Amino acid sequence: MTTPAPPSSRADHWVVRMNHRNRAGSFVLVFAAIGSHLLDTAQPGWVWGLAVLHYLGLPQLMHWRARRAPDPVRAELHNLLTDAALFGMWVGALGFPLWISFSLIIATIVNMTVFRSTPGALKALAAVGLGIVVGGAMAGWPLHLATGPLTTALSITCISLYLLVVAQGAYARALRLHETRNQLRQGEQALQEANAALQRQILENEALQAQLREQAERDPLTGLHNRRYLAATLERELARCRRESESLSVMLLDIDHFKRINDSHGHQVGDDFLLALARVLTRQARASDVVCRYGGEEFLLVLPHMPLDVAVERANELRETFAHTAVQTAGGEALHATVSIGIANYPDHGHTADELVYRADMALYRAKADGRDCVRVAEEGRSVPALVTTP
Repeated sequence: MTTPAPPSSRADHWVVRMNHRNRAGSFVLVFAAIGSHLLDTAQPGWVWGLAVLHYLGLPQLMHWRARRAPDPVRAELHNLLTDAALFGMWVGALGFPLWISFSLIIATIVNMTVFRSTPGALKALAAVGLGIVVGGAMAGWPLHLATGPLTTALSITCISLYLLVVAQGAYARALRLHETRNQLRQGEQALQEANAALQRQILENEALQAQLREQAERDPLTGLHNRRYLAATLERELARCRRESESLSVMLLDIDHFKRINDSHGHQVGDDFLLALARVLTRQARASDVVCRYGGEEFLLVLPHMPLDVAVERANELRETFAHTAVQTAGGEALHATVSIGIANYPDHGHTADELVYRADMALYRAKADGRDCVRVAEEGRSVPALVTTP
């Protein structure tokens, strides 16, 4: 546990420090001006003693008190009001010498205005008035308006220097405030730029994540959706058709003799046939259709809201279109290939994604067995084994 520093070692609050500096310096000049007036008016020694105590000793006592007060700023404001009351007493006791009165009253009003604006000025005037009443009553209300040349010069010098010091202090505080505001604005601008950069980074990360998700669900060769995407999509579309009492068809396609094409003409030609079939399927697909590369030379289409007879007609159109699609070899030879297609329909051939894919696969197997380049529809039969449609 840290032991609190003793009062004597506390650092001065800037208000206490500034007023002590101003008071200690200006009071010396005030003492000189009042001393000159005391000489001109032949005042007794005890008045000189009071002047010495007030203008040379009191500033140190006020500083000592403010430094040790629980609230240094509040204590210093009390000091300023004390200054105002004592200045008023000197004005009243000396008989209202014009230049001394002007200098003391203006100085105390300016001081309180700096720290408390108009309410402070009014408090200063009230304190000065109270001091005048007390000082005038104690001295019998003398009246000595005139001041000697030296007293006048010292008073003018005192108030002029004091106002210059106050103005310089106000300028310094305004400059520091301006610099602080600039720093705050720069900090705010830097924060806004950092936030903007962070937002850009977040958007870039989100775009990258979306791109990675897209890549994870796309076949790199054909750009079609893959089996990972198919698993969730088929279940979703099937559930929708089930709710809406609509049919859904699943079409499984396989390029005939694909291994022979690779073996005879190379894998590049085989890839070109895969791309050609992908283009045919994409061009003839509806917006609601889902076209996937199911694996190898197999492609699968999910056709929501498509009855079985329309799906068969569509399959034959695709088969014929692909049969007339040529692929050029490196030697300029135009090659053609055919596809076999198996179709299953909800609710005729199954009620789950696994059942429909299995039935379409069995239909495709029969199309291969029946000589290829044909379309076969799934047959109703016993329940199918549990399948996993994701890779």
